[in-house]
Amino acid sequence: MLRLLADRFGLPTAAVILLLVILLVQVALQVYSLVDLSKRHPVPGGRKWPWALLIVAGSLLGVIIYLAIGRSSPPIGTDQGAGTAEARKQALDRLYGDRDRR
Repeated sequence: MLRLLADRFGLPTAAVILLLVILLVQVALQVYSLVDLSKRHPVPGGRKWPWALLIVAGSLLGVIIYLAIGRSSPPIGTDQGAGTAEARKQALDRLYGDRDRR
């Protein structure tokens, strides 16, 4: 199959393999970026659809821009941001009562 593609486009077989590897890396990074974007709540600019459009239409360059700039906020469900030890202690105390008074 590789030889068929190489003959069809007039490229060496090694060049066809390299292009297929680059294509697979690009698609994998686009899928990863779209999944990551779906998990982030606040995104730079406030809306997700421009980032999704950049990831899909911008191919590898769009993915690189998203990974460099668009991931500045933590994804939903992580401890980053409002997860200080004191905030966690206060939340647990509100739920279950003050541990220190027992």
